[in-house]
Amino acid sequence: MTGRHSQIVHSFLRENSSKLLKFSLVGLIGTGINFLTYYAITEMIGLNLNVGAIGAFCVAITSNYILNHEWTFSIENHGRPINFMQFTYYIAGNLVGLGVNLLVLNILVALAGTTYHLIWQAIGIFSGMIFNFLFAKKLVFKIANSRIS
Repeated sequence: MTGRHSQIVHSFLRENSSKLLKFSLVGLIGTGINFLTYYAITEMIGLNLNVGAIGAFCVAITSNYILNHEWTFSIENHGRPINFMQFTYYIAGNLVGLGVNLLVLNILVALAGTTYHLIWQAIGIFSGMIFNFLFAKKLVFKIANSRIS
């Protein structure tokens, strides 16, 4: 990494470390909620695996939005209530983040093969998470709020 890139990364981390940590913790909680919901839908209720995955995604993204709204980006929200428009932006950003994850995963598989696909997936997840964080910080909980006011 060049000196300029190092400065950019260092500056980003200095300015965003607290929010990025909160955002990551919310994501970890969301992962747990996703797995528990998926288990409940597929194993306890007995529905199809795809139905379970979609249902789990919907529950997890909703809980993540609420936690990020109320905790991670509480200052940016200025006490505004949770609202549908902001939630819609949040979902859209997360779907693009999934695309970033898949793009990184597939580029790495194309370049280096599938032997280390779990590592490539981890890099893809991290890339998607950084995109989701920036999207949430710069658009969902900033611009969306200015349109809602």
